[in-house]
Amino acid sequence: MKKPLKYLLVILTVVVPCILTILIYNDKITQNSPVYFKQGVNFFYEGDYQNAYYNFGKIKRISPLYPMAIYKQAQSAQKVGDYKTAAIKYKLFLEKLPDSIFDTNAKTNLGKCYYYSKQYESAKVQFEELKEKNINKGSDVVFYLGLTQKNLDKKEAAKNFREYIQAVINKEAENTEYLQAAADELSNLCKEPDENDRKLLGIAYYKSNKYKEALEYFSKLPIENCWDYLVLSNHYAGNKVIAKKLIENGITKYSKIISEENLYKIYDAYTSYMKGTKLKNRQNMLKLARTHNLSGQDYVIYMLADIMPKEKAIVLYEEIVQKYPDGKFAPEALWMVFWDKYKKKEYKTAEEIAQKHIKSYNKAKSAPKILYWLAKTELKLNKTQEAHSYFNRLASKYPDNYYGLRSQYIIDKRNDFFVTSTQNKIPIEKEQIAFPIAASQIDIKDLKLINTVFDLGDKQIWLEADFKNNSIAESWFELKKGNKSKSIVLARDAIDEMEIKPPFSSPSYQLAYPRYYVEEINLAGKKLGLDPYIILALIREESYFNESAKSKTNASGLMQIMPETANYMISKLSVNVNDLTDLENPRMNMYLGCNYLKYLKDRFNDDLMVIAAYNGGEGSVNKWSRIYNTSDYDEFIEDIPFEETRHYIKKVFRSYHLYKIIYK
Repeated sequence: MKKPLKYLLVILTVVVPCILTILIYNDKITQNSPVYFKQGVNFFYEGDYQNAYYNFGKIKRISPLYPMAIYKQAQSAQKVGDYKTAAIKYKLFLEKLPDSIFDTNAKTNLGKCYYYSKQYESAKVQFEELKEKNINKGSDVVFYLGLTQKNLDKKEAAKNFREYIQAVINKEAENTEYLQAAADELSNLCKEPDENDRKLLGIAYYKSNKYKEALEYFSKLPIENCWDYLVLSNHYAGNKVIAKKLIENGITKYSKIISEENLYKIYDAYTSYMKGTKLKNRQNMLKLARTHNLSGQDYVIYMLADIMPKEKAIVLYEEIVQKYPDGKFAPEALWMVFWDKYKKKEYKTAEEIAQKHIKSYNKAKSAPKILYWLAKTELKLNKTQEAHSYFNRLASKYPDNYYGLRSQYIIDKRNDFFVTSTQNKIPIEKEQIAFPIAASQIDIKDLKLINTVFDLGDKQIWLEADFKNNSIAESWFELKKGNKSKSIVLARDAIDEMEIKPPFSSPSYQLAYPRYYVEEINLAGKKLGLDPYIILALIREESYFNESAKSKTNASGLMQIMPETANYMISKLSVNVNDLTDLENPRMNMYLGCNYLKYLKDRFNDDLMVIAAYNGGEGSVNKWSRIYNTSDYDEFIEDIPFEETRHYIKKVFRSYHLYKIIYK
């Protein structure tokens, strides 16, 4: 037989069957691995960690799920207190999948397993490595390093507990849940604490709402070292007589050496002890502050101006601008002075004030508002070119801000900003929001891995991942966990902090402005003659799509229906509702809320007034319509005396227009 033919026969009879066997075997593993993994996850969340461990152990080395199976085995062993086995598995996982999105959590848990299995030297090395890399500053790593050192070097243990407590006090810590425990540990280690430790422990207990324990430490300190915390601890502990006496004896001595945050709380506390009217009490507080030249007078003046008659309030705002131009209340005070001049048609003076505001406070929260009204002031002065320059600047710099969106409508010569349309229809979600790769630092392989594990039933896997403080990524993961409201807030805040905004079509904006209940909202809009986008925007601003949301005023559900409104609509619509707790039912809540919107629309026949009435009430809107200028909606909104309603109108119409842009 010729050699080539011989080799061919060997290949056909030996090699090919072997390859086929391997492929079939590997394919079987690929098919079985997800099944075992899913079973393991089910057992894990049922609390059957032994069977979970066993099922994860069935996954072979060649499976792509093998590293995560080891990780879940480590978690299972840790849950039942088998810390030695858990440590072995965490080490193996870190070898198999180094530098993954689970790296930090695995290393932290490895350190904890060393600690609980009394391998203190290994735990110390592990936690110190994490601390050295500045991972989770002020988090449980530092706290657990303290626990570990307690068995090796008590001085080092105390040092770490101090560091953790200080990080929480300085608002540097990501994880604050161990604050009281850290204080307890430090207290046990320092039987005779010095002044610094007494103050640290007192503040730790104060911030843990343990006021009795806090007072034990503050009472042993020189009063000048803790006067503010001594006052506030007594105040919150209900010892108001003591707190009042402390304030009266110490306010003139210590107002200039304590934090603004504590000083403002003390002013509020002292004002609440006075027996007059709210106005009289604030006036007396200001008199006291001025008589003794106390620090934080701009706060006292601002709080008084907030409830004073308009003309007297302006005098106080002017005082803040003149005497405290660098204070935190100056930007808003200057806006109030501007608005007074604008309303009095003193446009030249208003122009000068607005330009001063832009120059001095260009990063203040009120910057877009003052820029918009400077543009309108220029129109009043017939400076059309300058006005449009400001409108363009607003639309460019603040494209998703209420005033930026409003400016774009003016640039486009459109006067229907406050007009909704029944012709609108929200597109149905065809797919889930894509992961925001462009705004994230997460590696694509990590994303695929975490999605695979999530799809196999481990809905809590996101809690194990380290997102490098990327709020947009966290928003997406919170959405995957079903936390709609938290997801929106994370994305909203992240976008607000961006100097350069992402495209409106990006997943970042879809996370901040998601679509839920689209079919129901479109149907309600069509049936009741409402723009579905205004319903969607209103629900977002009312509850962030939290079905069980409850306000301080007892408003409930997605559309935050008040009990009296619910009762009125129930009787009007002849609906059978057994209990007002049914308001948390999304369908019932939207049914009543949308019908109430329809009622308001029939009542006012004006979309702006409808939104104002939904928040401020029909009676208030009727009153405002008589008093304020309704020929200029911009002026009308700024004149509304209810701050909440002013902001509410702007928020709803901002969301309304952004929804239309994002999902056009």
